[in-house]
Amino acid sequence: MRKLLIPFVTAGYPTKDGTRALLQACADGGADQIELGLPFSDPLADGPVIQATSHKALQGGVTTDDVFALADGFRAKPLLIMTYANPVLQYGPDRFFARAAQAGIQGIILPDVPPEEAGLMLGASEKAKVPIVFLVSPTCSDARIKRIGGLSRSWIYLVSLKGVTGAAMATDVSQFVRRVRRLTDRPLCVGFGISTPEDAARVAQHADGIIVGSALLKIVEKGGSPEDVREFVSALRRAIDTSSPVRA
Repeated sequence: MRKLLIPFVTAGYPTKDGTRALLQACADGGADQIELGLPFSDPLADGPVIQATSHKALQGGVTTDDVFALADGFRAKPLLIMTYANPVLQYGPDRFFARAAQAGIQGIILPDVPPEEAGLMLGASEKAKVPIVFLVSPTCSDARIKRIGGLSRSWIYLVSLKGVTGAAMATDVSQFVRRVRRLTDRPLCVGFGISTPEDAARVAQHADGIIVGSALLKIVEKGGSPEDVREFVSALRRAIDTSSPVRA
C-alpha cells in the first residue's frame, strides 16, 4: 500500500504567490497531501525554522482569510491546515470549519487542543464534516491513545520526539509506532524530526505516512527555488516507495 507523503508549507511564506509555487512544487514532487500552516504568533509546537517562516508570513500581513483563499485556488493535492486554537477561536470555530469545508480542506491539525478539551472544536468539526487530526506523543498513556483513536476520523499524527519540529528524530520510532498501532486501527503518520530521505525510508517501514516540514522550509530559507523543493520532495517520495514495510 502506498505510504502517504505529507510536506508542510507555511501560508504566506515566502510570499502569498510564493506559497502557491511551493504547494505546486510539493504536488509535482509526489506529495499525497500537503499541510498548509496558518501562521500564529506563539506556535508552541514549532521549532526555529517554522517559527521564523511564520513570523515572516505574519509580517507580510497574511490573514486567516488569505489562507483559505490560497486553499480555494489549489486543487492539485488535498490540503490540511495546521494551526493553533487561538486563530480558530478568533475566527469562530463553526465559521472556521465551515470555511475550511468550502475550501476543500481535508483536515485541521491543532497541536494545542488536547482531546480532553476538544469539545467545542469537535462540534464544529462534525457540523462541517472536516476532521480534526489529533497528535499523539511518546508520553501519552495507553488510555489517552485509545481515547484519541476513538475521537479520530482521519489519520493520527505521531510526534516522533519529546520536543518541537525540526529537532533530531528519536531512534525508537518503530517501537512507538508499534505501541500506538496496538491501541488504534487509525492510519498513523509520523512527523517532527524527519529531515532526509533516509529518515523517511526508515520511518516508512513502520508508519502509514511521513510528514516533513522544517527540512523543506530550510531549503527556501537558504535561497532555494520551488524546483529545489520539488526535487527534495521527489527524493522523499522515492525513498518511501522503495522502503520495505515492517508491521508488528
